Amino acid sequence: MAQNGDHVNGGFDPSPESGKPPSDSDMPVKVKPELEEVDPKLANRPKWDNKLEFLMSCIATSVGLGNVWRFPFIAYQNGGGAFLIPYIIVLLVIGKPMYYLETSLGQFSSGNCVRVWALSPAFKGTGYAQALGAGYVLSYYVSIIALCLYYLAMSFQSSLPWAVCRDEWIPLGCVPSGESVNLTEFEGNATSSSELFFT
Repeated sequence: MAQNGDHVNGGFDPSPESGKPPSDSDMPVKVKPELEEVDPKLANRPKWDNKLEFLMSCIATSVGLGNVWRFPFIAYQNGGGAFLIPYIIVLLVIGKPMYYLETSLGQFSSGNCVRVWALSPAFKGTGYAQALGAGYVLSYYVSIIALCLYYLAMSFQSSLPWAVCRDEWIPLGCVPSGESVNLTEFEGNATSSSELFFT
């Protein structure tokens, strides 16, 4: 028999000497876990070693090719410095909260963009839309990177292809960009060979 202060099975003493029959309130309650058991694949996922590594990963995700070549062009087209005011407002009101939401959900769920939105059936399509959108952006940037690699390979020639005029460019008033030419000799329009090469 359990003494005063002793707890057996969560406070219920099943021995018949206790003198009273067990009631439902005396029975220990088994709480069903709300979350499923952790998938072994997710349990073995790597974690960040330190905060700096995580910060650098976030910066690498945020700062991409568009920040280098597209943002200055868009800012120039839309008013220069005045463009920065609405840009910063939208960045603070929409961009940063969405970025924080994605980071937080990914960190706590340890899942990819499709798996993390499976927490609610209504949001399941959001993950597929994110994956599809990332695929579209990837196809866009891959073509730009391919052009960069093409021009990089072309720049290893002894005579740069955009520094000399091709025969088909002569009627267009081609001027070799690698040479100094007196433009007063031209009666019509003069166009740089590099401009003709890249257009």
